[in-house]
Amino acid sequence: MKRWFLFLICLTLIGFLPKSTLARVQGQCADCHTMHNSQGGQSVVEGGPYRALTIGDCVGCHTGTNTGTNNIPYVLSPSEPTYGTFGIEGNTLAGGNFYWVKNGDDASGHNVKNIANVDGAIGMTPPGWDTSFNANGALANNEATWSKQLTCAGTYGCHGTHDKEDDFAAIRGAHHADDSTIDGSTVGTSFRFLYGIKGIEDNDWEYQPTSSEHNQYYAVNRSSFTTPTDSASINYLCAECHGQFHSGNEISYSGSGSPWLRHPSDFALSSAAGAGYTAYPGPFGTAGTYWPGAPLGSSDLTGGVLSTVQFSGSDDIVLCISCHRAHGSPYADILRWNYANCNASSGVGDQCGCFACHTNKY
Repeated sequence: MKRWFLFLICLTLIGFLPKSTLARVQGQCADCHTMHNSQGGQSVVEGGPYRALTIGDCVGCHTGTNTGTNNIPYVLSPSEPTYGTFGIEGNTLAGGNFYWVKNGDDASGHNVKNIANVDGAIGMTPPGWDTSFNANGALANNEATWSKQLTCAGTYGCHGTHDKEDDFAAIRGAHHADDSTIDGSTVGTSFRFLYGIKGIEDNDWEYQPTSSEHNQYYAVNRSSFTTPTDSASINYLCAECHGQFHSGNEISYSGSGSPWLRHPSDFALSSAAGAGYTAYPGPFGTAGTYWPGAPLGSSDLTGGVLSTVQFSGSDDIVLCISCHRAHGSPYADILRWNYANCNASSGVGDQCGCFACHTNKY
């Protein structure tokens, strides 16, 4: 009886242990590292080992085919991935896939070094580049014109800190960090290692997400057109490169203004002038159902992942990634869907994600 009682106490205490063992990277060390860069008389990595004795760089480790059971998120597929109409039905993840830009379509992805050549039309400097969006560190050393190509992480990259140019140094230790609390204070405790950014991470990186299983993106509804983008929001991550597309007064708080220069990222659907916005997701579900095909941001993450949208002004915030993928898609401008399928007043809306918000336009 005493032993049974002690067992129950131990079992109870386990529930109060830190969640780090569940949050950190899991699996065999050999899946990522080599001891001496030698196996079976052959070099594991030709030309010398990678930093931290990993068996691959960022691209090498994250190249593969997603199955829903893999414990490494694959962002580059060796063969064309199954995308589907909106990228939520196939084997791509939240950021999409670099496959199409790697294979020569500059408009279908970010041209990351070691994946794709420099964009032939845009060059190395991101469109809308604004050096003032540096609350989480200065990208590209605040150069007026970028001197180097976009990388996965570091000074010229999205992930990790921006004070170190080397990808490995920029994310050092993050894969082994306890990320059970995503507060943006370190790389390891930032959303998807995007330093300074908050959010809730889906366990399988949004492999075939649903209304109840998806990333919850942090965003803040701007109180007026003079209010800047919140530096912990996913939109700010985009603004670090494309700052001229954010903040500013090109649109008004009411969601109206003429002419519009950009979509109203950082504004809530419920604060927009005109009809139909609070009928989101339009042809893709009952009004108020969260649809991962066109995600919305929320400023309150304490309630966990939201399956419904109340249009409170704090859970219906327009994001850059409401329309775009972060890595790549088969469509122009890295859109989530084929814009050529968007025909106003056609009576058919389920092929165009625009109608998730513009619900009275099809």
